[in-house]
Amino acid sequence: MRSFFTPRWIISHLFVLSMVVLMVNLGFWQLRRLDDRKASNAQIRAAMLLEPADFADLLDIGTPPIDNTPTFVSGVYDTSNEVFIANRTFQSQAGSWIVTPLRLDDGRQVAVVRGWVPRLWVAGSDGRDAGAPTGRVEITGLVFASSKGGRVADDEVNGIPELNRMDTSRIAEVTGLDIESMWVRLETQDPAATELPAPVPQRPLDEGPHLSYAMQWFFFSSATVVVYFLILRRKWREVAAAT
Repeated sequence: MRSFFTPRWIISHLFVLSMVVLMVNLGFWQLRRLDDRKASNAQIRAAMLLEPADFADLLDIGTPPIDNTPTFVSGVYDTSNEVFIANRTFQSQAGSWIVTPLRLDDGRQVAVVRGWVPRLWVAGSDGRDAGAPTGRVEITGLVFASSKGGRVADDEVNGIPELNRMDTSRIAEVTGLDIESMWVRLETQDPAATELPAPVPQRPLDEGPHLSYAMQWFFFSSATVVVYFLILRRKWREVAAAT
């Protein structure tokens, strides 16, 4: 028995114990992420069941609504101050969101994610029309709060600034406009778009891979204990046979 308490074996025991504790904690972390995902999905479903609200009224309230709250808004697009949100996929294709400021009747400006455009269009190699309608437009969509920590790319793409996320303060910075902190993801528009952009799809309201990841971590921790026990038993037999 003493042979299992030499410095070498003590280090081995501590290492295995620390790995088991780490893997068990990772499993419980994935279960907490699963709970968070379920709560987020329930909140999104509840928000999307609300009656559409006038976006101007939501601005007047001052308190941002729950993300994914339905809204309607009308105004005129400012196509001279569009920006791209880079690295967005649609049906496994790489591309960007195209964001166009919308000037409301009272002069306030809101960033509207009009949809997704492929990377070739961003690069100027796709000739399909993705221009915003001229004149007054009627929009329905979903409201979202601004992200934080947005970064602006060093180089513009075809003269259009490119950001990494929907940070309305950064959009205000690059356009010079007084952009509201809430933004709208377009769902329908009158007049409608012709060819592009494609509507941004709703995030899948599934539970993700968190449960399977948690089970994997618990399996790995259990397997580690079993394998280490077998190693110790074999070593014990070797020691017993030698004495």
